[in-house]
Amino acid sequence: MRPSLLGIVNTDWPALFAAIGLPMILVIAALYPHVFPVAGSQWALLLEVGLPLALACAGLLMWRCLRVLALFRSGVPSTGRITQIQLAKDRGRIDFSYELNGSSHRSWQPVHQTRQVLALETGQAVQVLAHPRKAGVAIIKDLFHKSGDA
Repeated sequence: MRPSLLGIVNTDWPALFAAIGLPMILVIAALYPHVFPVAGSQWALLLEVGLPLALACAGLLMWRCLRVLALFRSGVPSTGRITQIQLAKDRGRIDFSYELNGSSHRSWQPVHQTRQVLALETGQAVQVLAHPRKAGVAIIKDLFHKSGDA
């Protein structure tokens, strides 16, 4: 079962940051000239500052979502083990190890704190999807499914 885009954004911290940042940047760039009068056109600010930042957020969001979807489509399933969980405020990082083609690998995943993330413990076994040709590129599959999903 593939994750939804909303599920990816809710789990993957960089994707969530980009999804929140994209509309905020556009609104701020559009409203700024009305709140703080500046010389020149309000569209100049939108085009010179807001648009490049919005495009950067859109690119980050697209890259993160496509990365997860590609691993769900062609990633090699493996059983992994959580080696470390670091949480701060609403985000964090989960380090994990797994085996692929007879070799041990380590990877990590930036996460937004969700119920699934908070339920994880160091040493816990997890299902991993690993890139078949790039050692160390992997995600924890379990984090992108709602409880009870396969």
